[in-house]
Amino acid sequence: MKNKYLYILTFFIASVFSSCSYINKHTETSISLNGKWEITETSNPNWIPEEYQSEIMVPSLIDQAIPAFEKLSYKNDTNRYFWYRTHFNIEHSGVDVIELELKKAKYLALIFVNGKEVALHEQAFISGRYNIKDFLKPNNETNELVIRIGTKENFPENLVCGDDFEKKTYFPGIYDDVNILLKKAPYIENVQIVPDINKGKISALIELNQLDHRQAFKLTYEVLEKNSKKIIAEGVQKIHNNPESLISTMIEIPLNKYELWSPETPFLYELKLTTSSDEHITSFGMRSFAIDSLTKKCLLNNKPYFLRGTNVAFYRFFEDSLRGDLPWNEQWVRKLFSQFKSMNWNSLRFHVGPAPDFWYDIADEMGILIQDEYAIWYGKGGFKENRTKVTTQQLVNDYTQWMRERWNHPSIVIWDAQNETVADITGEALEIVRGIDLSNRPWDNGYSRPMRKTDIIEAHPYLFHDFHFKDSKEPEEGILKHLLSKPRMPYNDPNEQDPDPDGKYYDNAVILNEYGWLWVNRDGSPTTLSESVYKNIFKDAKTPEQYLETYAKTLAALTEYWRAHQKIAGIQHFAGLTYSRPSEPRGQTSDSFKDVVNLEFHDSFVKYVKPAFSPVALMLDIWDKSYTPNQYIDAPVYIINDLEDIWSGQISLCLYENNKLINEVVKNVQASGYNVTIENFNIKIPDKKGNFILQASLVLNGKKVISYRDMNVK
Repeated sequence: MKNKYLYILTFFIASVFSSCSYINKHTETSISLNGKWEITETSNPNWIPEEYQSEIMVPSLIDQAIPAFEKLSYKNDTNRYFWYRTHFNIEHSGVDVIELELKKAKYLALIFVNGKEVALHEQAFISGRYNIKDFLKPNNETNELVIRIGTKENFPENLVCGDDFEKKTYFPGIYDDVNILLKKAPYIENVQIVPDINKGKISALIELNQLDHRQAFKLTYEVLEKNSKKIIAEGVQKIHNNPESLISTMIEIPLNKYELWSPETPFLYELKLTTSSDEHITSFGMRSFAIDSLTKKCLLNNKPYFLRGTNVAFYRFFEDSLRGDLPWNEQWVRKLFSQFKSMNWNSLRFHVGPAPDFWYDIADEMGILIQDEYAIWYGKGGFKENRTKVTTQQLVNDYTQWMRERWNHPSIVIWDAQNETVADITGEALEIVRGIDLSNRPWDNGYSRPMRKTDIIEAHPYLFHDFHFKDSKEPEEGILKHLLSKPRMPYNDPNEQDPDPDGKYYDNAVILNEYGWLWVNRDGSPTTLSESVYKNIFKDAKTPEQYLETYAKTLAALTEYWRAHQKIAGIQHFAGLTYSRPSEPRGQTSDSFKDVVNLEFHDSFVKYVKPAFSPVALMLDIWDKSYTPNQYIDAPVYIINDLEDIWSGQISLCLYENNKLINEVVKNVQASGYNVTIENFNIKIPDKKGNFILQASLVLNGKKVISYRDMNVK
């Protein structure tokens, strides 16, 4: 089996080697070119400008240039080209290879060094590395680097461009790191680390380039705790004389004692590899992740693990009026992830495209599981109606490079080929590349059929979708009873969008990574997709505060509902971060920050939604539109326990009028781990009409977890 994987990897290495390898840390030989560059704009793509009128920080987007350029006007920017320029000096005596590493740039980065064309970096969402040694001036003389980028309008039709039906502006820019890498053979090109927690070891597939230095040499290794730098394993691997310049070797390293990586304990290690001329350090975590095709649950470190989380629509956030340089501010990203974790979220999906590399490093350190989605969204029409020249082979190339950049991150647990697209070629491509990930992560194939039983399928059951049409009316029994009084299967998934021709049901594990359809902008106004729902169904919501509270209460109820009925392996709300566009052109969705710069959520969002995502949570299973005075009602309470251990304690059912407690029932309850327990309560309704609030609550780790229901007594 090992030989089979080595053969597959060698094939891909040979086919994409020049542009897709990725190094986590290349000690003492990596020079950052991040910082202030010059920039100018032309309508002619074929000549290098002599004068540069503006300055810009790299990484960023072209709207950050000072003085600013004319505003982008999609789809009218066909003849706009932006030229970046910087200068650098390097000492490169005795260096065999000098590479320019361009981690992410869009669209079509044409690279010039000292006035000569080096390469065209085509992919908009993955990195490239290009040997510039022959273009450099002698040691310590000043070199000029110019990178020309275009716009989405002049981007080739055969390449993935990140189309998004809900975006208005496609900002170009060099939006990830730029580095110079100096290498002397034999040097390390790429490392894939494969943790094996069952056997207590790691395997490392190491790609080396010896160029013309084709002699036997030693490769030493150390495994260290990342924070303490304590060495827990070390050794030497002899690399025998090999006639090929590019070689691969697999080493296995036993670990006698180690800590598991998880969102709760994100313990990291480093693998340090050294040749006579190179040193390469890669971070990793000891963890496993898989989908149990029998139980339909996720398994993290061989135990059931329910994914609770959100989405980051990174490229939509580019359109936000307050975005500025926030996506490249490390402290801001750390606080963002900290706020996510404070909401009881242990996971996220990067929606329609990956984030800059350092976001994944932070996710590794802070403990967040990631469903990493490639930048494809074309709906039911798929590639037949959009980007018609994209081929399976092009996706194979993209997916391969994307995976090679990511595969050592313990945070990444699901490869996501696309979003809400029906297309054969995404499944074809993912099956071709699947084997190069020796950790064998599961895949999500969007709206298209899952390729294996051990893959996960996404469902987007927008229960309120049908009520955003103009003539929709509230059901007679009330909207919540109509939608939530009975268990239902997830839908709006591959079973509906890309059904099996033989009529078989795809019974894969399901992740709900979109649901709701009740978005409210940060200023408390409905979005274009939700405003009709509020007009038709939630007519009492009139003010920003009322919209925000209605949204939060209802989203919390939906979250509890999907969790309580155990039809899913995870749930991720949409969205933890995206744009908020309350003014024209108005946006379709929004996040729930009242202050996105300082990352403060709206109070109502925290009050209602946070407990709905608690690892031990409650669902108060009552949904009636109104109640009769002076009656007793049954109020089943679902105790949702995602944890391994039994939860035991008191469940309180309390009825409030204007924050005054008027009735309470308390029971001692035990709820088994990885399960849902139902406890039946009976409580008396007041003998008068009015609006009341019923709360079911428990205490977890000293904090109260509450499920809320409005009770209209009339």
